[in-house]
Amino acid sequence: MLSASDIAVVIGSLIAVYIAARKGTSADTSGFLVAGRTLTLPFFVATLVATWYGAVLGSGEFIMRYGIAFVLCFGLPYYVVALAYASFLSKRVHASSAVSIPEQFGMAYGPRGRLIVAIILLVITTPASYQLMMGILLSTVFNMPLLLGIALGTGISIAYVVGGGLRSDVYANAVQFILMYAGMAALVVFAMLTFGSPADMWKLLPDSATAIPGSIGWTGILGWFVIALQTFIDPNFYVRTVAATSSRIASRGLAVSVACWIVFDALQLLAGLYIIAYAPLTEPTTSYLAFAAGILPTMYRGLFVASLLAAVMSTLDGYALSSATMLVRDILPQHSQEILQLRRYRAALFVISGIGAAIAYLVPSIIDIIFYSASIAVSAVLVPLILSFSHQASALKRTIALQLIIPTVTSTLSLITHVGEPIFVGLLTSVGMASITLLHSRYATTG
Repeated sequence: MLSASDIAVVIGSLIAVYIAARKGTSADTSGFLVAGRTLTLPFFVATLVATWYGAVLGSGEFIMRYGIAFVLCFGLPYYVVALAYASFLSKRVHASSAVSIPEQFGMAYGPRGRLIVAIILLVITTPASYQLMMGILLSTVFNMPLLLGIALGTGISIAYVVGGGLRSDVYANAVQFILMYAGMAALVVFAMLTFGSPADMWKLLPDSATAIPGSIGWTGILGWFVIALQTFIDPNFYVRTVAATSSRIASRGLAVSVACWIVFDALQLLAGLYIIAYAPLTEPTTSYLAFAAGILPTMYRGLFVASLLAAVMSTLDGYALSSATMLVRDILPQHSQEILQLRRYRAALFVISGIGAAIAYLVPSIIDIIFYSASIAVSAVLVPLILSFSHQASALKRTIALQLIIPTVTSTLSLITHVGEPIFVGLLTSVGMASITLLHSRYATTG
């Protein structure tokens, strides 16, 4: 697929990412975990957008399956929830002394709540889906076995954040942000030059690609709206909000990020629709890659591959960092010496990456990994997290273990037995339990 010039572009982009990351090398835990709380608006937006867009191959897969319903599943729900986060939660998160969601749980519900929620959140922060995407990318482009692609892609992604943690990641994300947009824009522009305007393309689309709700149905779309609530419990959102220089920067940055997401989603959707119209037999998971190989000239193919690598790498290492942080900070015993604690964070990065690689190889569907893991975690964590910022948290403190474990169990059972939608089952369980507990507490107080 790639010529020598294309490979040079890919290698050059990786070198640029690594050079940027080295600026963030950190020798203290504050820099490693929250970038010293120094994120200005441009860096906040760049790191949040880059980290949030790792599922770019999943987007292509989804568009090939469901067409423009992509906007109502991968787009609109996340815009709405992100703006709600900016309006109602970002100020509280930034003002809290907790630097992670489990630590916030610990402050509100005690050490038991902190430990249990950290274990649950490891489900959605596993970088497995992004390791799978790296594996697919490398195996497709360089014709290597999937397992080797997963291992190599993971190593490349983790290497540049080992030194500085979040601070290194933020600098790298600034370069990756530019690469992402440049590559996807190039694909859309050359699609227009090759096949004609979007209006011409639209006429060739089958009804299945333009129908709303399409084959996914309104229930499926509603499910993705609920899945988007994952934003509220996403450790990458939380830690970047904490890392902003102020709550105002975080709120404004979230709004600007939504605008950036709309642009990138439009590019992804246009590219996907061109593939459906002009290359309908393309394998969904690798549709962008195959289409790019057919229409992009030399060097632009390299740029596009670099853009996909940038998108996936930025999210892979973000989730690996979050997982490693929770493993060391919230699950394992703490160590008083900072230098030893930093070594443990770095060791945990490799442990988490190894586990994620195994999951990626065993569950070969990007969308399934994202959907199933989010269903379980959102069910259990969302309601207690929101309440943790209110005075009502004290009412849940005694029963927090049950408040977290039972929704996890019910959503998992729904997933295994195929009875109901797992996220609806688990979330209704969580809301019901919290409501009963709060009502009982209020009755006991007034009675």
